[in-house]
Amino acid sequence: MVRVAWRSVRAHARQFVLTALAVVLGVAFLSGTLALRGVLSDTFSALTSSTMTRDLYVSGEPVEGTEGTASFVTQPLDSSLAQVVGEVDGVDVANPATSLIGVLVAADDTPVTSSGAPTLLLPIFDQEPGLTWVQGRAPSGEGEIVLESAALERSSLAVGDTTHVVVQGEPREVTVVGEFTYGTSMAGATLVGMDDDWLLPLAAPDGQVSQIAVTVEDGASVTEVRDAVAEVLPDGVRVQTRQESIDEQNEYIESLLGFAQTFLLVFVVLAMFVGSFIIMNSFAMSVRQRQKEFALLRAVGASPASVFGTVFLQAVIIGLAGSLLGVAAGAGLLQGIVALLEAAGMPLTDGISMSGGVVVTSVVVGLLVTVVGALLPARDAALTHPVEAMRDVSGAREKSLVLRTVIGGLLLAAGTAAVTAAWVNEGLEQRTLVLGLGAGGVILGLLTVSPVLARPVVSLLGLPFRALRPSGRLAVRNIIHNPRRTANTSGALMVGMALVCAGATIAASTNSSVSDAVNDSMKADFLIQPASATTVSAQIPSGIATDLGEIDGVAGTAPFVYASVSATAEDSFQEPMAGLNVSDSLAFLEAYDLEVTEGDMADLDSTHVAAYRSTELHVGDTVTLTGPLGAVEATVAAVIDPQGLSGSFSAPPELAVELGSWTGALPTDPDQVLASPSGTFLTLEEGADADQVRREAEDILAPTYQYAVLDADELSDMVGQQVNQILAILYGLLGLSIVIAVLGIVNTLVLSVAERTREIGLMRAVGLGRAQLGGEVMVESVLTSLYGTVVGGAAGLLLAAALRAVLEDDGLTTLTIPWGQMVGMLVLSVVVGVVAAVWPAMRASRLPVLDAIATE
Repeated sequence: MVRVAWRSVRAHARQFVLTALAVVLGVAFLSGTLALRGVLSDTFSALTSSTMTRDLYVSGEPVEGTEGTASFVTQPLDSSLAQVVGEVDGVDVANPATSLIGVLVAADDTPVTSSGAPTLLLPIFDQEPGLTWVQGRAPSGEGEIVLESAALERSSLAVGDTTHVVVQGEPREVTVVGEFTYGTSMAGATLVGMDDDWLLPLAAPDGQVSQIAVTVEDGASVTEVRDAVAEVLPDGVRVQTRQESIDEQNEYIESLLGFAQTFLLVFVVLAMFVGSFIIMNSFAMSVRQRQKEFALLRAVGASPASVFGTVFLQAVIIGLAGSLLGVAAGAGLLQGIVALLEAAGMPLTDGISMSGGVVVTSVVVGLLVTVVGALLPARDAALTHPVEAMRDVSGAREKSLVLRTVIGGLLLAAGTAAVTAAWVNEGLEQRTLVLGLGAGGVILGLLTVSPVLARPVVSLLGLPFRALRPSGRLAVRNIIHNPRRTANTSGALMVGMALVCAGATIAASTNSSVSDAVNDSMKADFLIQPASATTVSAQIPSGIATDLGEIDGVAGTAPFVYASVSATAEDSFQEPMAGLNVSDSLAFLEAYDLEVTEGDMADLDSTHVAAYRSTELHVGDTVTLTGPLGAVEATVAAVIDPQGLSGSFSAPPELAVELGSWTGALPTDPDQVLASPSGTFLTLEEGADADQVRREAEDILAPTYQYAVLDADELSDMVGQQVNQILAILYGLLGLSIVIAVLGIVNTLVLSVAERTREIGLMRAVGLGRAQLGGEVMVESVLTSLYGTVVGGAAGLLLAAALRAVLEDDGLTTLTIPWGQMVGMLVLSVVVGVVAAVWPAMRASRLPVLDAIATE
């Protein structure tokens, strides 16, 4: 049977080319994703190893709940501990170290930005192993900086140039005195080195640093010195070797990469799922066309198992070939992604290649998907009766759709019931899970009953095409008479379009909900906040904040500070990095409606907080808030539901100073907390010239290089742009499934032309022209695409509406259907149908009439 299977593949190679191509695309995406994870992991591991070059690192214990997670953070240390450690026998030098996020101003007087990575201000010590000086010297005192090689290149600065560095919102004039490198890629981060005597008082005014870096004397045992250092450390402080610190950092990085990879693998699974439709459909049509061949095999003594094995081995050959080609394509895809990341300012390590594990995994998955997709067609081939060999024409009789309709109807009914229950029942337990299961039932049910739906839906969609005589009428009739083939062909497109339409509806609804929430909630005229997400810990200098309040026409300001702490409520809530909005609550209420649902914001004090509704806490509940400086057991005095604002709690300055913040130091004096805020609202006097106030505010903020003045519409637009960026990524990833779906349509049409060779010859013989025949094939393709788009789009809209209802309490308050995009999807489906039909139509029209008539 192996020889028969191989000969059969060679004889019908054209039938399986597009099937193999679907496998190639799916495996390319899979192998590229897995390999990208490895490249990123190697890059960040090399970065960690190159920058962590000291023998020992002293640090605080990890904050509870953050160990090995994407929110990993450690408790701060008192910098005076460096002196204690430095006196231990065997210690050469012990330096307190911490960093700040700032802004480097490039040669063209604009901020240096790169791929979303931050600009880090780092201390440069006299003895820094691993750091290599390319040119210049180390910084000395205030006003001097050194730049890592990639930062120097991006900024277009040169050693000796004068520029500005924004530190805690305040621009400082500096001179570049040197260039250094760690010998590896910084993955897009901009590193600015400063004299430690200048940086540390700015980054740690309270003396709290992130770690103490220790160099051991030559000849001393690192292990023995580590044990000696551990003996002088207080409780809650630990010492790690270089390798232990590297491993901990890499574990944190792997948690971040794992999340990203999981996100991408969801789309890989989707692409493979869509590809399985093509594989199954291709083998099913191939088996149907070769029914007489299999019957002859049975007639000459082949057993059902042998026939099954023949088709099974064909699937193995195609799956193996497609998977190997897919791995090669994945390597090319990886190179392209790396090049794009480098162009965006995030260079990765050199020597990119596919690991053995990635190759094996990708080939195995591709092979399994192909084999599984071919199992049912192989079973049908095995059940071929020898008597089929005596029929005049080849081809199998269509099976009854009754069982399939019953099963599909039950799935569709159960899925619809679950979606409806989640949609209308707000008190339903595990509401999101029920919706997810219901959505799966709806999609699977539609795919199963699709042959039954195809007849009425295609008849309706085909009404405009019936005017195209005879091509239109023949195409509609042919599709209606072959509903199973139509359903199988459109299934992949149906799934892709359902996801795209659902995503577009949720995105439009999110934009509308945010816009409505911001416009309804924002009472102030302007909001001043950082323009970039990488500077969320930025501060407006106190002098600038004061100047903003003194602009003519400004009636009042409402400054706020964003802090990050750990929050735990017994048996109900735990968040290792909870957002804490610090403000004068009454002034903030005048600027922005916090929608108080319980309690009173006037009751907030040093032991009382307001909890966001999303925490599911209530007035009277207690929550333990923990920060770098300590912990406070606070009572919930109010519950708020601020639409459009992130965070988990709101607190006054007198409580915040007891905690500190992991996103930036807070003053210990409550009166000074809001003097240098993260952002502020501006409320104008009645009749004030808003444009004039905006211009003056922008002039005052210009030296910070990082703050923007936004009104309500601009704020909602900014959030909308972020949603649209995410949607663009989703569209790009879903685009792979659409491409595979298009291949499925092309493949089915090609196989259909081969299957109907004699029919085509007869139609040509009775007068059907080449153009009319090509038109028929094209109309079939367009109707198939329209059918998949209409049914999938309708399902996507239904599921998006239900999801909007489930997420209403999370701020998704408005259902907005993007009709323009929906029409665009229909137009796209027509284009897809036309493009997919070009090659099959040309093949059909070029068939010699006499040869076609003579075909069995």
